[in-house]
Amino acid sequence: MKKLLVLAIVLALALPLFAAGAQEETIEKYPSRNVRVIIPWSVGGMTDVLTRPVASHLEKQFGVPFVVENKPGGGGVVGSLEIEKAAKDGYVIGTTSMSTVSAKYVSPIYPDIHNVELISQVITIPATVTVNANSPFKTLQDLIDYAKANPGKLTNSNSGTGASAHIYAAYFEAMAGIKVNHIPYPAYAEAVTALLGGHVDMTNIPLPDLSAHVDSGALRLLAIASAERHPSYPDVPTLKELGIDAVMGNYSGFVAPKGTDPEKVRIIDEAIGRAMQDETIRKFLIDAGYQPVYLNRTQFAEVIKDAEKQLDFLVNELGIKFIDD
Repeated sequence: MKKLLVLAIVLALALPLFAAGAQEETIEKYPSRNVRVIIPWSVGGMTDVLTRPVASHLEKQFGVPFVVENKPGGGGVVGSLEIEKAAKDGYVIGTTSMSTVSAKYVSPIYPDIHNVELISQVITIPATVTVNANSPFKTLQDLIDYAKANPGKLTNSNSGTGASAHIYAAYFEAMAGIKVNHIPYPAYAEAVTALLGGHVDMTNIPLPDLSAHVDSGALRLLAIASAERHPSYPDVPTLKELGIDAVMGNYSGFVAPKGTDPEKVRIIDEAIGRAMQDETIRKFLIDAGYQPVYLNRTQFAEVIKDAEKQLDFLVNELGIKFIDD
């Protein structure tokens, strides 16, 4: 009995050490099997396009499949809720964008960005201040001076009242201290066509939907609403550089279910950081009109915080009612 008692005591003391060793081994080997990557939007969409090359790079780094799964529906609501409810074992990650933050304003059932663990931001899709190439406005200051001298006379095309381009326009208008005449169109394409045809004076539509016309010389960028200048347009200033405190547009990044081991989040975060240094991936994203901006989970949290403040201002101060576009 004494021998059995001693053995029991030894085992009791050793078990915590064995457990710690097992946990350490799990982290060292993570990930050791397939990782699901849930995209809450359709194949071929913005997030799908950027996620697949990053997932492929992660496969090469870890030697295990990163299986991309598109879960569209409800403007990103269906897939985002699936990410929230997924296993917290580190083998499910997903993507997020501004729509996850704004969903509460447009859907009765919506995901909550605070119900996931942020991993990394990988791109920003900046809104712009864009005019026709034949416009008399050569600089942003030209446009603002005219708008202040002629309140409400400038026409600004958007993708519908409460839709994304209208939100960007309203925020720019407020931050610049001007008044413009908002002209709604069914979608980005029609709003851009109106600007190309000289039917409106300006737009704040994001860069990817304008870049081909900018490159052709049909449109002129006066400013980009990103934190840093765009690598494809290094001569175009940001709004912040010009004294207007507005960083606006969409973004995309990676998240994991709330409660996922912080060490596993860190491992994926750092791997995504390495992927975003890959020149092939960066060129692919830049050529598609996106702006690669790797931010780690802490920096990404600041972006989310700013986005929430911006949307709250639009809803509670400007009285805008969002729609899903």
